[in-house]
Amino acid sequence: MTIIRNEQCRVLLATLVLLSVGWLAAPHAGQDGANDGFILFATDRDNPSALPICPTCEEIYVMSPDGLTPATRLTENNASDNGPVWSHSKKLIAFHSNRNGLPQIFLMNPDGTDQQMLIAGGVPDGGAFPSFSQSGNELCFNTQVRPRKIFVVNIQGTGLTNLTPEADAGDNLRCDWSPKKHRIAFGSSRAGNEEIYVMNADGSDLLRLTNDPADGPTPLPVDANPAWSPKGDRIAFESTRDGNSEVYVMNADGGDPVRLTFFDGQDTKPTWSPKGDRIAFHRRIEGHLEVHTMNADGSDVFRITDTPGVGFSGFPSWGKWSAR
Repeated sequence: MTIIRNEQCRVLLATLVLLSVGWLAAPHAGQDGANDGFILFATDRDNPSALPICPTCEEIYVMSPDGLTPATRLTENNASDNGPVWSHSKKLIAFHSNRNGLPQIFLMNPDGTDQQMLIAGGVPDGGAFPSFSQSGNELCFNTQVRPRKIFVVNIQGTGLTNLTPEADAGDNLRCDWSPKKHRIAFGSSRAGNEEIYVMNADGSDLLRLTNDPADGPTPLPVDANPAWSPKGDRIAFESTRDGNSEVYVMNADGGDPVRLTFFDGQDTKPTWSPKGDRIAFHRRIEGHLEVHTMNADGSDVFRITDTPGVGFSGFPSWGKWSAR
């Protein structure tokens, strides 16, 4: 992977400054801090499909968090590109793509240039839904062949390590690296149903955060897609504990879970704004996904994508450009 060159940095900085001016000039549509950073997301809007998963339709876009300016397309590969995530320290976007067959982890520059597979030859079991460490020097991701495993790797493609090698560990997926500590949150079915766990970045000190089996209901609900807050003190996640999938937030130790969304459908895949004052997520509306944002207490829910026809827009990741 070629890290952004000096001349690219100047061009990209100028481009993002212009975008920021446009976003800040737009009305906030009633959202406090609505233009803080940008939102990466995946969509099939250019080739809408009614299929649950379309292997040739999904591309990655970037948009302003207020949804009032046109989104910019970053990938165009006649493949499925999804799960984008931003590293402000390295000025890189990581994502997964099936352009070479089984989904693998890729890196690219903020404008979509220099797209390269992270690990030469790829991972035999594939890779999906990456998450950067705070330094941006490492990524965690889950494999795609069941039982899925959580791996970490350096952004140079070296040091690939399986953090969940146990034979009875079930499916492990959707990792999220803490912004303040060397801890990784992830979902795991090792206890039967999917629950949220945290572990050190070397796989040690595993701790289950949701639904203590000693006093939980039977059958236990699904808790998934953890997302650390910018301060690392809270975790947003999705849960079926009240019926359908909704977005919740809890303390970093699993305490004090609070339900944020109340929708007769599905609210999933939360991601925090850089300030921690808002959360983006996707909501299933009339059979397809659309990206929404809300305050961190669940108020002021606002839809920011409007995908044509049967298409979807989802899997948001909130980033912030920083010159340092």
